[in-house]
Amino acid sequence: MESIRLLKPSFQILAKNWWASLVWLGVIRLESTDVASSANTSGLLYTVLAAVFPHVNMQVVEEINEALRKTGHFVGYGILAVLVFYALRNTNRDTLAPLLRRSWGTYLHDVWRMEWALIGLGVTLITASFDEIHQSFLPSRTGRWQDVVLDCCGAILFQIIIYVFSVRVLNRRRDRVGQPELSSTS
Repeated sequence: MESIRLLKPSFQILAKNWWASLVWLGVIRLESTDVASSANTSGLLYTVLAAVFPHVNMQVVEEINEALRKTGHFVGYGILAVLVFYALRNTNRDTLAPLLRRSWGTYLHDVWRMEWALIGLGVTLITASFDEIHQSFLPSRTGRWQDVVLDCCGAILFQIIIYVFSVRVLNRRRDRVGQPELSSTS
């Protein structure tokens, strides 16, 4: 019974590892309101560009605004997936590392697991879906399934980057201690 209690993360561990994910969810929620509508962001962008380029064409501003908004979807939800992944990984590390008889981070499953990536993608899909449903009820916003797809593509790319980075870091650690490199199937 004692070992089961040890595997349950404390509030301090959860708070330390999950605060960034919760703050980012709040940022996404704020951006889902009228405050971040296309009209507001294009007006702000026009003001900034007009300060630098006094004769800026409004059509150019609208095109840049649209590109920035879609890039924001891709990157913003990619960041959410990363934050959830690292919250899961770090919670696992902080809960299990004290119980191990070996150094933490010597195996790939210490630093990357498919289930952490899939949960990150799932949180992204659910959040993006609710975000677009919410926006469909606001007069200044539109809810689009294409944005959910874009958000998930960002999350997938960021998860691939985490995997590649994790394998490289682990291989560098193993090179330093003379262990064999990881293959992509390890």
